[in-house]
Amino acid sequence: MSNSHPTLLKKKFSRRQFLSMAGTVTAGTVLAACAPSGPGAETGAQQAGAEAPGEETIELIAWFTDRRSINQMTEEEAKPDFEAQNPGIIVNVQFVPESEIQQKLLTSNAAGNAPDLSSIDETFLDTLTKENVLLPIPAEVVNVKAKLGALSADLYDIEGKYFGLPNGVFSSQIFYNATLLDELGYTPEDIPDNWADYLKWAADITVWDGDNLELSGLAVYVNEFSMYEDLRFQIAGSIEGNIFPTESSMVHADGPGIEAWQFIMDLYDVHKVDSREEGLSSRERFGGGRAVTLYNWTWFNGLMDTQYTDIDWGLKLPPTMSGEPLYGRRGPDVGFTVTTQDDSHLNAVWTFYSYLFSPVYLAKYCKLRGIQPSLKEMWDDPEFSADAGPHWGAVAVKNRPENSVDPGFWPRELVDINNRILPAIRDEGEPIADVLTRIEEAGNEFLSASPQWSIQSREEYEAHPDWLTAEG
Repeated sequence: MSNSHPTLLKKKFSRRQFLSMAGTVTAGTVLAACAPSGPGAETGAQQAGAEAPGEETIELIAWFTDRRSINQMTEEEAKPDFEAQNPGIIVNVQFVPESEIQQKLLTSNAAGNAPDLSSIDETFLDTLTKENVLLPIPAEVVNVKAKLGALSADLYDIEGKYFGLPNGVFSSQIFYNATLLDELGYTPEDIPDNWADYLKWAADITVWDGDNLELSGLAVYVNEFSMYEDLRFQIAGSIEGNIFPTESSMVHADGPGIEAWQFIMDLYDVHKVDSREEGLSSRERFGGGRAVTLYNWTWFNGLMDTQYTDIDWGLKLPPTMSGEPLYGRRGPDVGFTVTTQDDSHLNAVWTFYSYLFSPVYLAKYCKLRGIQPSLKEMWDDPEFSADAGPHWGAVAVKNRPENSVDPGFWPRELVDINNRILPAIRDEGEPIADVLTRIEEAGNEFLSASPQWSIQSREEYEAHPDWLTAEG
């Protein structure tokens, strides 16, 4: 599929235009900055004459999403590393709250003072391309299909151009507290891999003192929708489990949807492994040492390593109905975009972009963000493999294309519609089928008026069965 925007005023750069604006730098020159130089070797910026006598040093403005778990690495490792390789380029890193980035980019672009580069959330990509804020990524910088595979090449293609690419993908996993497991007489290997046995085990180790939950066997509060997405795929399979039959339609009130939400409510009402009355988020409960296991997306990895350093933790693949794959959903972490309005900065900013999209940087970033790198060349790196240890092995396994499904991403408006499901069912006690029918209707009303190119629907997967294979 070639994704198109009827209102998109494209910033098109031919190969000749790109090389001209980049000071006739070649693709090899730009990409040379991605890897550490050997003894006596020149970096891309040096080859391009960044240190030539009389030339001014270029200062780039780069907006990074303000993430406590990653900011220190950016300032103390990535920035110095890049600048040491490229003495003619200085990067002024500015941390911006994620909720503010899209509007700030729109405002600064309109005023003619946009940053040279910015990280974005995937939900911003549609709006920012339509508003002509992002520059297309030259083919000389990234060969998308070769580097990321067919699914990503299709998903991020907008009228034959790429404006933003994923750093990697992530998903929900089971976090476990190794110390608590040991005190209870268990090892991580004892945690069951099918839901029937897991729920019996989790209920058995849960401790209540009257109405107060002292120790949760499975903390899930506030993460219920993530579990719902996984359960749908486990119940109905890789095609029917997808909530999007097409890019202009959505389904929740079907058999798998109702079954999945009933399963989730039974965690509170039948198995009693967590408390909805206390209102304590599952992450706080786990981080405070009051949960043996936690169901959460792995962006929480970085917080465990930087904020909850007293917890000895690890990851396990989430249980499934059968104990075997399919494990559920995975989703993208869209990375950096080039937003410069200064043509004289193009060579420098694409050099920096190439560094940020290289194994050198991604090896640092992905561990803190909890994402499996999108670069296929890194999939077999021992640090990102199934044998990478308790903090990573499960990430490598679940996020393989044959073990989970990536239904794409969608704008904030649709996210907000879906977010109405949880409070209506969990907090208001409305009948599950009624809630799902109402939300399904609202979602379809939105999608009928605004089909989403970024959704990978059942229709798309049926047309591309290779997306569900190891080569996906």
